[in-house]
Amino acid sequence: MALFMMVSCGGNKEAVITIENPVALDRPDEPVTIERTHLDSLVSGVPEGKVPLVKNMQGDVIPSQADDLNKDGQWDELFLLVNLKPNESKQLKVSFVSPEALPKFIQRANVRFANYPKHKELDYAKRLRSTDSPSTQHAFQMEGPAWENDKVGFRNYYDARNGMDIFGKRVSRMVLDSVGLVPHSYHVLKDWGMDILKVGNSLGAGAIALMVEDSVYRVDLPKEGTYERVSDGPLRAVIKLGYYGWKAGGNVYDIVDEISIWGGTNFYRSNITVKGLTGHESLITGIVHHCDSLIIDEPNDKYVFFATHCNQAYEGEKLGMAILVKSDDFITTINAPETGNGIVNTYMVDLKLHEDNPTFYCFYSGWEKQDPRFADVDFFKNVIADDANRMANPVVVK
Repeated sequence: MALFMMVSCGGNKEAVITIENPVALDRPDEPVTIERTHLDSLVSGVPEGKVPLVKNMQGDVIPSQADDLNKDGQWDELFLLVNLKPNESKQLKVSFVSPEALPKFIQRANVRFANYPKHKELDYAKRLRSTDSPSTQHAFQMEGPAWENDKVGFRNYYDARNGMDIFGKRVSRMVLDSVGLVPHSYHVLKDWGMDILKVGNSLGAGAIALMVEDSVYRVDLPKEGTYERVSDGPLRAVIKLGYYGWKAGGNVYDIVDEISIWGGTNFYRSNITVKGLTGHESLITGIVHHCDSLIIDEPNDKYVFFATHCNQAYEGEKLGMAILVKSDDFITTINAPETGNGIVNTYMVDLKLHEDNPTFYCFYSGWEKQDPRFADVDFFKNVIADDANRMANPVVVK
């Protein structure tokens, strides 16, 4: 979203940036990213061993984080969340301090992946080859990696099923570090929330598959499946799921799913990169088929979303789920069969793949026990449409 940047700086290594909202849209918790290379060139070199400290022009600290996304030991991206009123511009000042001088910000995003039964946090792990919950529960807390923000949580079954699930939250605090210490305890409603989705052999909440020629293959057991924790809050959490040497339709692929979530959103974002493309593949993701119909809506000419909304949560509550994609990437929708050995009970969305850049989608969850307004389908649709309109009109950073 950092389209342009002009910085005034002096010997104290400070930069003043202006963030502009170009349209008449309210933008709470607007995500802004600024690459280190931009700051490096504009302040004649970011001081070694220092991280950005962001303040408004009144001197109040703005929560931010500096992420080492490529794991080379040096941060390479500044991330912050900014509140902007319609057509508002804000000036912020960036200086550089030692990491220990940063204030402790409220945790608004979190990753949790731990072994079981010791519950030791994992930065890296290989995917299991099992296909059932009991086996995976004996290896990992919550059966795999989970990620959350102050609105919602999600998890991946870290085995051959490779499904996606939803944790409905009723509190804004981070809770997943302590969820699943007792297996299946998250299927009972607690003060924080619960597991709210029945996934089965569907794609659940946005799991991935590949269309090769005319056949759909669940991305399941590669030669090597990996998990990497990239960033763990306080504002944004990022993980990478790798599928290397995965075979489908007589071909071999390397797939990376970079999953991110940040404070204030009702979705996670997946960036999918596939190597080994022959020109006959497309990306499949989907929503478990618990509702009678699929809602298709185009809030603008750049984005389209696919949604379901009905009494489909674990205990029969109202739950909305949706997938937001670029209109240019959308190919078609497909209904998976109700029974069979492959992917079943899924509204599938078929998307274009690109050789040189990721295909992305955002998966939404809106649970009525998170916010009673989500019982109204129009409220759920408006949340997604608002995000789509913000994405179609990105902020300008000068």
